[in-house]
Amino acid sequence: MKKTATIILILTVMASVSLFSLCAYVLRYAEGWITFYWDSHYLQEQLGSRGVGEVLRAFLLQYFAVPHCGTAVMTVIAVVVALLAMIAVRLMTRRRQWVYLSLIPALATPVALLAFLSPNGLTALTMRFSERGKNNVMYVELSNMARDEDWDGIVRKCGESGRLSNLLVQNFLNMALAERGELGDRLLDEPCRDIRSIYNESVENPDFAALLSDIFYSMGHIAQSQRYAFELNQKKNNMSPRLLKRLVQTNIIYGHYDVARKYLMWLKKTAYYKGWAEAQERYLNHDEIVENDDEYGMKRLCLIPDNRFTGIKGLDDDLLNIARATRGKRQCRTTLQYLASLYLLAEYKTEFVSLCDEFKEYKLNDQKYFNEYLLNTLANNE
Repeated sequence: MKKTATIILILTVMASVSLFSLCAYVLRYAEGWITFYWDSHYLQEQLGSRGVGEVLRAFLLQYFAVPHCGTAVMTVIAVVVALLAMIAVRLMTRRRQWVYLSLIPALATPVALLAFLSPNGLTALTMRFSERGKNNVMYVELSNMARDEDWDGIVRKCGESGRLSNLLVQNFLNMALAERGELGDRLLDEPCRDIRSIYNESVENPDFAALLSDIFYSMGHIAQSQRYAFELNQKKNNMSPRLLKRLVQTNIIYGHYDVARKYLMWLKKTAYYKGWAEAQERYLNHDEIVENDDEYGMKRLCLIPDNRFTGIKGLDDDLLNIARATRGKRQCRTTLQYLASLYLLAEYKTEFVSLCDEFKEYKLNDQKYFNEYLLNTLANNE
């Protein structure tokens, strides 16, 4: 009996770990939109408006903030079901071989949990085997990497996929290259159509606003980054941990500490974001600490000082102001990568030449495609 039970438990663990390891990227992506908040008022409101099922789903999804933890929790549940099934079978019959029937509920449990946790969970098992599915897998994996600011991982992942014609994938890759200061060397390595390869605001899926928020944050355009995060968070019932973190960051940068405190209050009621939220409290109402911080201080310099609507003179003018304000900082290099690329793709020749002349110390003309465009422009002007 012990040997039979051991075999059943081993098979259950293997099946659960394999399944959730394969689909962890989908579940982590889903967790970014909804997590569990340990708050009685939140629970009462959610139970009344969304039901027990959604609350339980959020409770289980929270563990996939760290994929290994999520896999471990789901495996424990599957093992408990296997044990209960063995006990039930044993109580119903004394025939030892019948104990193997407990494998049915034991192995069905991980599949049922996966289907319950994510509408796309079961689809993840077959997504990798279709062309459209591969694009969806690519997007979800790159989105998770962008969330972690894993620029090297994004570049490596895109390098494994051959030619990249998908605009969203190009957006991820070009953001990572800009952060690494390599966009001018690789901008046209892929079939780059126009400025939509840098940022694409015409996408239909509202979830892609998270990507736009990341891109504008990378550019140093804090207002646009905050706008996309705020609007998408509203559509996510104001409870997306991924977007709440971005709203905390942008409001600290702006010095809107009371607003940031409101979002931190909720993140402190989670299991996996509490530590991060508590660390951010040191910046509240302390401008000096913000301005001396490597990240927040640099991003605060990006704020456009003159009184005008964001983008009223064009994104390129905003980025030029950001580059001038952050000159000498890492942000300036990143912003210049975007701005020079936008000038190149939009064929703003005069502006491109002026940019290279104004920021000579950044040696934009040392980069492959920037240099080619500069030489061609100067040759045509002669």
